[in-house]
Amino acid sequence: MLVVCGVIIRAQILVAETEDGLTYLEKPTEDNVRVLLQQLTARVEKLEKDNEDRGKSQVAFSASLVTTEQWTHQGPFNTDTTLLFKKVTTNIGNAYNPLTGIFTPPMKGLYYIRFTGCVGDSGSLNAALRKNGLSMFAIYDTRGTHGCGSNGMTLVLEKGDLLWVTLWTQQSIFDQTRLSTFSGFLVFPM
Repeated sequence: MLVVCGVIIRAQILVAETEDGLTYLEKPTEDNVRVLLQQLTARVEKLEKDNEDRGKSQVAFSASLVTTEQWTHQGPFNTDTTLLFKKVTTNIGNAYNPLTGIFTPPMKGLYYIRFTGCVGDSGSLNAALRKNGLSMFAIYDTRGTHGCGSNGMTLVLEKGDLLWVTLWTQQSIFDQTRLSTFSGFLVFPM
């Protein structure tokens, strides 16, 4: 503290707010130093709070369809099916649930969401990202087994929205630990 005060007294010091928040005077006084310390303390407290808030707003997840390294095909099914991406690689904020396949944003913000899938035994893949039951984007591939498709977009999501991937009727998908994936992250809170 004494070193800081000594440096401040020898240099120009801050004593009042202007457009950029600071004014410089050449002759330091005890009052000027006290004001400067109050300003610096307030700035440090604001930076610490901003840093703490930033830590709370970190959300990211990435999961693949299966946990095994074996070639695993799912489908075709007789009904539309929610895919459960079971091998969770990243789940910062714990907003993705591998038991339900649903991502639930913990706060309102702009999120980037991506889904990649590889065609399974049926020879065609048609799947969609759903938000609260509405289709947001899809992938479609009919090139035959093992063809892949990927799509993603930024979405403004509200706290508590529900996002999942639906495999449409009579379609199939395959994975071998990280070929078919569901991922997303918070770009910034709103």
